[in-house]
Amino acid sequence: MKKISLAIIIALSFLMSGCGSSQPSVPKVQTSEKFKVGGIKFYLSEKVKSDIKYHTQEEFTTMLTDSISSSLEEKGYLSTSPDMNEINIKVNYQRKYVGEDTPFPSDSLAYPVFSYNITVLDGTKELTEINKNDMQYRGSFTMNLKVMAAQLKEKKYEIDFIKALSNSIAKDIINLKS
Repeated sequence: MKKISLAIIIALSFLMSGCGSSQPSVPKVQTSEKFKVGGIKFYLSEKVKSDIKYHTQEEFTTMLTDSISSSLEEKGYLSTSPDMNEINIKVNYQRKYVGEDTPFPSDSLAYPVFSYNITVLDGTKELTEINKNDMQYRGSFTMNLKVMAAQLKEKKYEIDFIKALSNSIAKDIINLKS
């Protein structure tokens, strides 16, 4: 019984620890008071084609653009003025499925892996660039259990993933001003 309990504790410890990597700090540069969003490019990839209809690349792009713009506007950092520095964002989003690397993949979502690049431009001159690579969503304990049980089979879970991604991007943009 002790061996089984120890195995469960070790498995849960690995599951709860998540993935993390240190990202290089971005040097502070002089930017405009606010930013205008020039463009957001979203690239969706997946190893498995599911029978369940999850969000399309276009839907993700719209959700991400709306969420980032809303966050920046709420904090007072969004502008449409042509005099403001332009922000361009590229996102690589890997949709993951439970068991996707096995001969029997499921249609159930696992946590996505994403990378993004934020470029700040003053006209055509690049002021700074932020790169975040191989980041993975970390869900709640309840969501972790649902992933393990292969129960994330609805589009609504991807909304949580995109909110976390957009919050991370907006935070990095806002931190340019701090």
